[in-house]
Amino acid sequence: MLLRLLLAFVMMTAGTAHADIILLLSDEKPSITGVGEAIHASYSKKVEVFNLKGNRNRDNQVARAVLDSDIQHVIAVGLQAAQLARNKLSSKQVVFCQVLNFEEFDLVTPWMKGISALPSLTKQFAAWKQLDPSLRRIGVITGRNNKYLTSEAEAAAKKNGLELVHVEAASERAVMFAAQELYDKKIQGIWLAPDSSILSQRSVMDLMSFSAKHSLQVLSFSSALLSEGALISTAPDFGEIARLAIERVKKTQDAPSIPGDGIHPLTGAKVIISSTAASRFGLGIPTKLRGQADVQ
Repeated sequence: MLLRLLLAFVMMTAGTAHADIILLLSDEKPSITGVGEAIHASYSKKVEVFNLKGNRNRDNQVARAVLDSDIQHVIAVGLQAAQLARNKLSSKQVVFCQVLNFEEFDLVTPWMKGISALPSLTKQFAAWKQLDPSLRRIGVITGRNNKYLTSEAEAAAKKNGLELVHVEAASERAVMFAAQELYDKKIQGIWLAPDSSILSQRSVMDLMSFSAKHSLQVLSFSSALLSEGALISTAPDFGEIARLAIERVKKTQDAPSIPGDGIHPLTGAKVIISSTAASRFGLGIPTKLRGQADVQ
């Protein structure tokens, strides 16, 4: 009897230790394909790939193909893939990633949960504080549907002895008014948070010009802004995102819903420091920080 039970347990766990997955990609941008490649590199079993190629006309065709598949677990990479999953794949179990504004699109459900697209704010702010120990008061502008981002930022700032001043902007047109409000509150720098609900290329460049005019340090979400005057930029680690997404898939196998919080945070951050901006602010780059970040 005991032997039969042991054999049954082995057969059951052997069948569910690793589930096959569908990899649903929004498009062919490096931020999407980079995560897809990392998932392929980290996952030993079958990965069935569908790429929407940024074309909304492909949504229905791809949704039908995914629904026809026997594979139950989906990793949706990017906003278009996540929206398709939210609207059309409720019979599957979905883990999404590389989506910043998930609250705006109501993506979290019992059967669909995510991996944060935000590099660890604790590490971001720690690097900033190491670079400038006199830093005390920083500001951030977000839209109205970013409570997760704001709460994560407030907690990370507190851990690093920083005060975070948060101002909401109702639209892109209100961003510069929010920047002036932050400046009036005596901030020393701006964390340029990746909020697509209020940021466009124009508003980002306006913010960079405003920061330069008022001698405000900028912690940016894009390394491209280092050449525009940002002091630090950060990026997520695709390998970490892939690992956490796969772990969430594995934990769902025998559960009616996906266990855990709606969003699993990242613990890593790739940090790049502009030596030009550091010099402009009279900041030396500590040896320890040089070992933790790239310096350009």
